Amino acid sequence: MRCPTCNTLNPAGAPFCAECGTRLVTSPGPPSVPPTGALPQQMVLQGRYVIEQKLGQGGMGAVYRARDLRLSTVTWAIKEMSQSQITGPLELQQARVAFQQEAELLAGLSHPGLPRVVDHFEQDGKAYLVMEFVPGGSLLAIAQREGLPLPLPRVLDWARQICDVLEYLHSRPSPIIFRDLKPANVMLTPEGQVKLIDFGIARLFKPGKERDTQAFGTMGYSAPEQYGRGQTDARSDVYSLGVLLHQLLTGYDPTSTPFRLPPARQVNTSLPAHVSDAIARAVDPNPEARFPGVAAFRDALMAGEQVMLRPVSRPIETDRAYDAASQQVSAQNVQPAPIGGDSTLIANAGRWVGIGSVALMALAALIVGIEAARGDSGSALAGFAYIVAFIPLLAGPVAFVLGMIALVSPVTAQTVHGRRHATIAVVTGVATLLLCCGIFGLAGTTNG
Repeated sequence: MRCPTCNTLNPAGAPFCAECGTRLVTSPGPPSVPPTGALPQQMVLQGRYVIEQKLGQGGMGAVYRARDLRLSTVTWAIKEMSQSQITGPLELQQARVAFQQEAELLAGLSHPGLPRVVDHFEQDGKAYLVMEFVPGGSLLAIAQREGLPLPLPRVLDWARQICDVLEYLHSRPSPIIFRDLKPANVMLTPEGQVKLIDFGIARLFKPGKERDTQAFGTMGYSAPEQYGRGQTDARSDVYSLGVLLHQLLTGYDPTSTPFRLPPARQVNTSLPAHVSDAIARAVDPNPEARFPGVAAFRDALMAGEQVMLRPVSRPIETDRAYDAASQQVSAQNVQPAPIGGDSTLIANAGRWVGIGSVALMALAALIVGIEAARGDSGSALAGFAYIVAFIPLLAGPVAFVLGMIALVSPVTAQTVHGRRHATIAVVTGVATLLLCCGIFGLAGTTNG
């Protein structure tokens, strides 16, 4: 038996700890608290919630889908507080207070981008939070399933919705800073609605406070000031949103180089310059150099104008003047129409025509080369190769032209792989013609 105070191992049945004297056994007590995430299916909590499935589990707890016995048509998500890192009664009490704060925090909010909280309770030594069940999947699951980068119009739509939620939180009488914006904490419903989940480290912003009392967040996604370097505010969420968009649009892992992200357009050359520059300003390590709030960040992403990156050393007075000017410029712009997806039809067609052409021409060149080495370039097999070569001789220039058209098209620049496919079309078209020249060169040399 281990002492709950000093963790010393004592003989079974010992009434006191041999190390610190803490009472170990007074009377038969309740059974030990079961581990987090171990609730069986069909278990009933509070005589009302029937556990149907475990949806996920992390460091802060587990989440289950549950059926409501009182409201038979309603399904809830129930969050179970983890106690795996709790080593003493004081920490347990602090964890319960934090959990209750999360419940009361969410219960007082009302926004389409936030799950509704309807109940919280304790049972068998565990704390539970009952909230709206959000169907669909997280952005992390989508990224893992579809791969990164994702199409720009799709990501910008998510960014607009996230900005709306964050702007709502930041505009509360006591502003709420989310502080843990990452792909796993952003859900997407089948209808395309974004919802932010897991408010376990959200906090009320207290003006005048120089720094946070505790460091929270996910390294790579959270702003530097969340790690003891200052007080978090709305600009901390601007930073996290910038990191999130950078990852979705480039595929770059922000946890590999925390606080040091390469320019988004350097990783994904198809991104518009104004989007890359807006993200660069959002993820500046210095809060003073970032956008003052998510509304300004959203305007810069959607406006289509180039974003001026401000030097860290610029005075605050200059920053304010710049913010006023940028808001005036963004008010005159309109959001561009969504364009593209993975590629364009012309670029993709040119790619496959070019690949097919260079493959056929390479086969013909191989056959002619073998026959030429034998000194018989006029054989029937070589003649067949000459006939085969006529097909890519016509298709190769077609691939080249399609690739050039796609490369100069502004539509291609808005897609994820359009420019890559167009470049492949141009290169394979040129390679096809070079191989054709080689074939006729071999035939002429042998016949001569």
